[in-house]
Amino acid sequence: MAATVASTAAGIAGRSAAAEQAAAAQADAQARQNQLILQRQAADEQQQRDLLAKATATQRAKMGALGVDGSGGSADAILAGMSQDTAESIASSAQAAQLRLRGSSSASGSGPSLLDAATAGKSGLSVFRTFYDSLD
Repeated sequence: MAATVASTAAGIAGRSAAAEQAAAAQADAQARQNQLILQRQAADEQQQRDLLAKATATQRAKMGALGVDGSGGSADAILAGMSQDTAESIASSAQAAQLRLRGSSSASGSGPSLLDAATAGKSGLSVFRTFYDSLD
Protein backbone atom coordinates (compact mmCIF):
# COMPACT_ATOMS: atom_id res chain seq x y z
CA MET A 1 0.00 0.00 0.00
CA ALA A 2 2.81 2.41 0.90
CA ALA A 3 4.52 1.58 -2.40
CA THR A 4 1.36 2.51 -4.32
CA VAL A 5 1.06 5.85 -2.54
CA ALA A 6 4.74 6.61 -3.18
CA SER A 7 4.38 5.64 -6.84
CA THR A 8 1.30 7.85 -7.25
CA ALA A 9 3.04 10.79 -5.56
CA ALA A 10 6.08 10.36 -7.83
CA GLY A 11 3.82 10.25 -10.90
CA ILE A 12 2.04 13.46 -9.89
CA ALA A 13 5.36 15.22 -9.23
CA GLY A 14 6.67 14.09 -12.63
CA ARG A 15 3.58 15.37 -14.43
CA SER A 16 3.81 18.66 -12.55
CA ALA A 17 7.44 19.14 -13.59
CA ALA A 18 6.57 18.29 -17.20
CA ALA A 19 3.70 20.77 -17.14
CA GLU A 20 6.00 23.48 -15.78
CA GLN A 21 8.54 22.77 -18.51
CA ALA A 22 5.82 22.89 -21.16
CA ALA A 23 4.53 26.18 -19.77
CA ALA A 24 8.05 27.64 -19.76
CA ALA A 25 8.62 26.51 -23.35
CA GLN A 26 5.30 28.04 -24.38
CA ALA A 27 6.18 31.31 -22.65
CA ASP A 28 9.54 31.40 -24.46
CA ALA A 29 7.84 30.77 -27.80
CA GLN A 30 5.33 33.52 -27.05
CA ALA A 31 8.12 35.96 -26.19
CA ARG A 32 9.88 35.17 -29.48
CA GLN A 33 6.62 35.64 -31.41
CA ASN A 34 5.98 38.97 -29.70
CA GLN A 35 9.51 40.11 -30.56
CA LEU A 36 8.92 39.20 -34.22
CA ILE A 37 5.64 41.13 -34.24
CA LEU A 38 7.37 44.22 -32.83
CA GLN A 39 10.27 43.93 -35.29
CA ARG A 40 7.89 43.60 -38.22
CA GLN A 41 5.90 46.60 -36.98
CA ALA A 42 9.07 48.71 -36.82
CA ALA A 43 10.13 47.60 -40.31
CA ASP A 44 6.67 48.35 -41.74
CA GLU A 45 6.68 51.79 -40.13
CA GLN A 46 10.09 52.58 -41.59
CA GLN A 47 8.96 51.35 -45.00
CA GLN A 48 5.89 53.62 -44.86
CA ARG A 49 8.06 56.59 -43.92
CA ASP A 50 10.45 55.80 -46.79
CA LEU A 51 7.54 55.58 -49.23
CA LEU A 52 6.25 58.93 -47.96
CA ALA A 53 9.67 60.52 -48.48
CA LYS A 54 9.80 59.19 -52.07
CA ALA A 55 6.25 60.28 -52.82
CA THR A 56 6.88 63.72 -51.33
CA ALA A 57 10.06 64.19 -53.36
CA THR A 58 8.29 63.06 -56.53
CA GLN A 59 5.36 65.39 -55.88
CA ARG A 60 7.69 68.35 -55.23
CA ALA A 61 9.59 67.57 -58.43
CA LYS A 62 6.37 67.43 -60.45
CA MET A 63 5.19 70.72 -58.97
CA GLY A 64 8.56 72.26 -59.73
CA ALA A 65 8.43 70.99 -63.31
CA LEU A 66 5.03 72.61 -63.69
CA GLY A 67 6.39 75.89 -62.34
CA VAL A 68 4.40 75.64 -59.11
CA ASP A 69 6.17 76.79 -55.97
CA GLY A 70 6.56 73.83 -53.60
CA SER A 71 5.62 75.88 -50.55
CA GLY A 72 2.30 77.38 -49.60
CA GLY A 73 -1.22 76.94 -50.88
CA SER A 74 -2.29 73.74 -52.54
CA ALA A 75 1.26 72.34 -52.57
CA ASP A 76 1.31 72.40 -48.76
CA ALA A 77 -2.17 70.90 -48.65
CA ILE A 78 -1.13 68.01 -50.88
CA LEU A 79 2.03 67.30 -48.88
CA ALA A 80 0.21 67.67 -45.56
CA GLY A 81 -2.45 65.23 -46.77
CA MET A 82 0.21 62.72 -47.70
CA SER A 83 1.83 63.10 -44.27
CA GLN A 84 -1.53 62.74 -42.52
CA ASP A 85 -2.32 59.58 -44.50
CA THR A 86 1.04 58.11 -43.50
CA ALA A 87 0.51 58.97 -39.84
CA GLU A 88 -2.95 57.34 -39.90
CA SER A 89 -1.59 54.26 -41.63
CA ILE A 90 1.25 53.92 -39.12
CA ALA A 91 -1.19 54.33 -36.21
CA SER A 92 -3.49 51.71 -37.71
CA SER A 93 -0.60 49.33 -38.23
CA ALA A 94 0.62 49.89 -34.65
CA GLN A 95 -2.88 49.21 -33.34
CA ALA A 96 -3.06 45.98 -35.34
CA ALA A 97 0.31 44.92 -33.92
CA GLN A 98 -0.92 45.61 -30.39
CA LEU A 99 -4.01 43.51 -31.05
CA ARG A 100 -1.81 40.68 -32.31
CA LEU A 101 0.30 40.96 -29.15
CA ARG A 102 -2.78 40.86 -26.95
CA GLY A 103 -4.37 38.11 -29.04
CA SER A 104 -1.27 35.96 -28.96
CA SER A 105 -0.96 36.30 -25.20
CA SER A 106 -4.54 35.20 -24.53
CA ALA A 107 -4.82 31.57 -23.56
CA SER A 108 -8.29 31.20 -25.05
CA GLY A 109 -7.03 31.18 -28.62
CA SER A 110 -9.79 33.56 -29.68
CA GLY A 111 -7.33 36.21 -30.86
CA PRO A 112 -6.76 37.32 -34.43
CA SER A 113 -6.11 34.65 -37.01
CA LEU A 114 -2.83 34.15 -38.83
CA LEU A 115 -4.39 35.70 -41.93
CA ASP A 116 -5.25 38.83 -39.93
CA ALA A 117 -1.68 39.03 -38.68
CA ALA A 118 -0.25 38.55 -42.18
CA THR A 119 -2.42 41.19 -43.83
CA ALA A 120 -2.80 43.83 -41.12
CA GLY A 121 0.37 45.79 -41.87
CA LYS A 122 0.01 45.66 -45.65
CA SER A 123 -3.15 47.75 -46.05
CA GLY A 124 -1.40 51.03 -45.28
CA LEU A 125 1.54 50.23 -47.49
CA SER A 126 -0.65 49.38 -50.46
CA VAL A 127 -2.22 52.84 -50.29
CA PHE A 128 1.16 54.49 -50.65
CA ARG A 129 2.41 52.07 -53.28
CA THR A 130 -0.69 52.76 -55.35
CA PHE A 131 -0.24 56.49 -54.87
CA TYR A 132 3.45 56.37 -55.67
CA ASP A 133 2.88 54.17 -58.73
CA SER A 134 0.22 56.60 -60.00
CA LEU A 135 2.77 59.41 -59.99
CA ASP A 136 4.98 57.68 -62.56
